[in-house]
Amino acid sequence: MASTARSIARPRAAPTRRNGRTRSKRPVASPRASSSSASSPPSSAAAVGARVDAYYEWSRFPGRVHYERSGDPATCKRHVLLLHGFGVGTFHYDAQLRELADDDTCVWALDYCGQGSSWPTASSADDDAVAGFQYGADTWRDQIEHFVETIVGAPDALYVAGNSLGGYLALYLAATRPDLVRGLFLLNATPFWGFNPNDPNDGSLLGKLAPWRGALPTPRWIKAPLRAYWDSFRSVENVRGLLGLVYGKAGRERLDDELVANIVAPTDNPHALDAFCSVVWSPKSALGFDEMLAAVDEETKRGRMCVAMLYGRDDPWVVPLWGQRLKRAVRAADYYELSETGHCPAHESPGTVNDITRRYLRWHSGEGDKPVVSADGFGSLIDGRARNPFEKLDEWRFARADA
Repeated sequence: MASTARSIARPRAAPTRRNGRTRSKRPVASPRASSSSASSPPSSAAAVGARVDAYYEWSRFPGRVHYERSGDPATCKRHVLLLHGFGVGTFHYDAQLRELADDDTCVWALDYCGQGSSWPTASSADDDAVAGFQYGADTWRDQIEHFVETIVGAPDALYVAGNSLGGYLALYLAATRPDLVRGLFLLNATPFWGFNPNDPNDGSLLGKLAPWRGALPTPRWIKAPLRAYWDSFRSVENVRGLLGLVYGKAGRERLDDELVANIVAPTDNPHALDAFCSVVWSPKSALGFDEMLAAVDEETKRGRMCVAMLYGRDDPWVVPLWGQRLKRAVRAADYYELSETGHCPAHESPGTVNDITRRYLRWHSGEGDKPVVSADGFGSLIDGRARNPFEKLDEWRFARADA
């Protein structure tokens, strides 16, 4: 599939210290500049420290897809692709883009279609150019696959890291295209996505009754009642409140005006409400989460893929029980638990995540020992066994079903 790319290289922002954590100064929710068009993927950064901020075109999407890159893909030994959670974007991985790239590692971050800075170019969501497009797990999986093959270049040593929805999509890619993925870093991966059945003829009541399956344009009777809710949902106050619920103690200082503004800014796009409606109504992925885990487990058994779990212990959504389930399903996975960390470990505890990730990459490349504890002591390798009564009951049910 043909693709074109637009890119601008920017130097790293000068880091500043805040409460012992390194942070970069970035413009708050500012529009991204465009550069001249090119007929091929953007050239490599001039130096390891350079940051590339770019767009490319995917033939299935009637718009521009945004990504960022740090490091030189022409000389690195391995690539790390960062997949974000729902409602955020590449900005959520600023610390990883800034700190994980080195002479051996090239780091990439991608905005899914209808998220971050990846939007249709049509001025209206009712334009014929967007008709038929569907925002959902299958579409995003295909987008990521295309990005890896076309922009990253389908390297031999690609590691995919994903948080929340990004973890779900990372697993999906690894399960369906294991030839592209050498390793996974799962950060509080959501274990489910979507409610509409993938097959409308599966015989389920929902499959029979669902009036829409997310393909644009959005029916007016769905869009109109959601409009008032949408404005409340995307408000600064609501976004800040939701983040406050899922961020742990370690990440509270990073829940600032910049983060909230970067999340709210994309919702001003004229296509944002339609994208939200499409996401809600689009079908489940063709492959279920348990099927993804089974496929990845087979790859780990054959020594063709590694899996590291970096899970925030204090996540109220993807609670430790879900991490324990994943560990039982993929027995070879290494489970790192991060204390005082909630749903978004890479943003809440970047120093901990970066330290474990960097050392784990080197270990898997035969360059050191597997990390057991992070340098700051907040992340530890655990066995993933049940601890409280609810977890023990779940563990017992698994053992009984597996017998």
